[in-house]
Amino acid sequence: MVAVVVGFLAPGMSLATPASASPAYAPCPATVDVSACDADADGLPDTVERVVAGSATGATGREDNDKDGVPDWLEVMACGSVSCASPSKDSVGDGIPDYARILACGSATCWTDNRDVNVNGVPKWASVVICGTTGCATGHEDYDGDGVSDAIQLAACVKARDLLASTGSWLPIGLIVAIAGGLIATGVVLARRRGLFQAAVDAGAAA
Repeated sequence: MVAVVVGFLAPGMSLATPASASPAYAPCPATVDVSACDADADGLPDTVERVVAGSATGATGREDNDKDGVPDWLEVMACGSVSCASPSKDSVGDGIPDYARILACGSATCWTDNRDVNVNGVPKWASVVICGTTGCATGHEDYDGDGVSDAIQLAACVKARDLLASTGSWLPIGLIVAIAGGLIATGVVLARRRGLFQAAVDAGAAA
């Protein structure tokens, strides 16, 4: 299944946010964790902006170097570069893209689905796709303006893991039935041959 990818804005950003002329950015204190530094307070960590745009304040949140629909800043957060995440790769096969799962719960195959929700009731993985973190989506976002919230559109792509698991659960049962059937058939054939052989022996003795 190809996962739906919604357009992104950096946390705290809006399409209506005016561009600032030359804002004064405060340097990040040396006493704090640099991964949490955000000099221009746009929701994008400085370390991510440096990879995306070459400076701690240069990224807009709309960059998409490989034109795959996943913004560069989100790809950097998921896997370290601006072109490493696939919008459709889904290792589990449940409709949740790997990059969203990595950001939501730490790996491409970890547990997260529609029952794993944030405080606003939006699945955490869908929140990552909508706005970049597991807790930022409110459930009211509608990027394409079609009247259906992004969270609902994304949720429609998901297959319940229980259904995925039940598909494979019949494999061992089927294998056991096939083996049992084979053994029974072999037993019948051997019994018939033994009967024929004994009949031939008896006929020879009678002659």
